[in-house]
Parts: sequence; C-alpha cells; structure tokens
Amino acid sequence: MTKQKGFTLIELLVVIAIVAVLAGALLIAINPQSMVQKGRDSKRLQDIDTLVQAINLALADGEILITDTTGCANCTSTGDTAVDGTGYVPFTIPLNKTGLSKFIAALPTDPLNTAPNIYTYASDATNFEVNAVLEHADNLAKMTTDGGNNAAIYEKGTTLTLIN
Repeated sequence: MTKQKGFTLIELLVVIAIVAVLAGALLIAINPQSMVQKGRDSKRLQDIDTLVQAINLALADGEILITDTTGCANCTSTGDTAVDGTGYVPFTIPLNKTGLSKFIAALPTDPLNTAPNIYTYASDATNFEVNAVLEHADNLAKMTTDGGNNAAIYEKGTTLTLIN
C-alpha cells in the first residue's frame, strides 16, 4: 500500500474551525463598531474646532457680525452649509467683507447628520455656541468637562449656556 500525501477531511475541518474561532475572537477584540464611532467623534471634534476658529477669526477681522438666533429652526447642520450668512450659522456681512468664506469653504456637517447627531449653533448677537453629540463612551469626559451646561453634549464657543 502506498502512502498518500495530503490532509484528511477531518484535519481540514479542524483547521477551519480553529481559524474561525480565532477570527471571531479577533473581531470581538477589535470591535469595529467602536472604531467607527471613535472615527466619527474625531471628525466631530475637528469640525467643531474648525468652525469655532473660523467664526472667531471672522469676528476679529470684522468679516461678520453675529446675529441673535432665538427661535432659529434651521441653526443645525441639517440646514444649508453656505458661508455667506444664509447657512445654519446666520450672520450679517459688513460692507466690502466676505463673511466666513476666507476662513472656511463650507459649514461642516456631522458624519451622520441625523438627529441627535447634528451640529447645533446659537448666538445672542454678542456670543455664540456650537454643539455636537459625541457617540463613543471614551469621549464622555470631553462632554462633561467642556465648561458647558449639558454633560451629554460637547459644547464650544464664547458662551456655553446659550443652548440647553
């Protein structure tokens, strides 16, 4: 009788089962959903920082005058992203000025951009606030220590009590 080279069906099934168990354990360890949430939160934090910086620079350069947004129904990132004062960050543009366009090309939108994951803007004509909801539990400290009045929302701006 000649000895055949190769694997038996049982040996192949055992190897496939071991690989499947290891792949499952790897997926549990990596937790892809958590990684996606962290990625979206990272974009949110960057967007809010960019928007607040653009508004502050435009105010300092006299490019915009912020307006009172009391009762504004479109002051969220689900609204228009124009940087000419008609977007979800309303403002007036003084004569011979350009608004936010020299600081930011378009107003940012949340990666999901459906409630509750939207950016919210408010102003009292002197101060402003921009908010975002962060998804991942690792960012809870950022929301609770940002100096705002809502521990479940990331708040940034000049006055962090304009939005409840």
